[in-house]
Amino acid sequence: MRFIVKEQDYEKPIGAGLLRYELDGVPTGAVEHWRLTEATDGYEVLRVDLDAREAASGHSYLYHLVRRTDGAPERLAYRFWGSGLHGKLQIEGTLLFSETNITGTRAVNGRTYHEDLNIEPGTLFWFPSAIGLGLVLQAKKVAGNTAVTLNGKIGGEDTLAMQQVSVDVDFLITDTKPMEVAGKTLETVPTMVRWNDNQRIVIRDQNYWPVAMQRPDFADSKLLLATETRYTWY
Repeated sequence: MRFIVKEQDYEKPIGAGLLRYELDGVPTGAVEHWRLTEATDGYEVLRVDLDAREAASGHSYLYHLVRRTDGAPERLAYRFWGSGLHGKLQIEGTLLFSETNITGTRAVNGRTYHEDLNIEPGTLFWFPSAIGLGLVLQAKKVAGNTAVTLNGKIGGEDTLAMQQVSVDVDFLITDTKPMEVAGKTLETVPTMVRWNDNQRIVIRDQNYWPVAMQRPDFADSKLLLATETRYTWY
């Protein structure tokens, strides 16, 4: 697993995992590593390495999220390597959160963009990955949640720019369902997450942590599935 900032000696592990991506049951070559640690009192660090260098897209993402133990984000650093803008595309970004504002700096192939967004208290946030989607699973209502995410349409100067969206988060069943995850039997709940013209089914455990993600591709009638193959809580 690659890091933006490596784990420090004072950090204590909380959980870790590895999701593998398949398209209609065939491995794509993409994998998503994640680690969650306890940092100083009241703070956690979530590190995610979404590595699709061996997949068709060739894209690669790193995320480093510092958040409070209640889940409220404090700072996100992210990196992207891939193709776009008629050639190679490299992005480095940072977001800083307060209760009513998010400020960001994003360098796209060396050109810097500054972003500033006023938000309502309680606005949800997630970043584009299966684990990132898990950050919205504890939404307070089913429909019309206000959220901020990063533009996941890759290729232009607005790649991974902040965007504010309305999100629906709907539990598809009322009871938990047993599921085999990395050799363990977990009680899970499939949850539909919708925003703009996107939808994902995120399967979460009893701690609201994603253990699988499904993305239907209606144009090609194919199903992209990410599933935990390593899953550890310390």
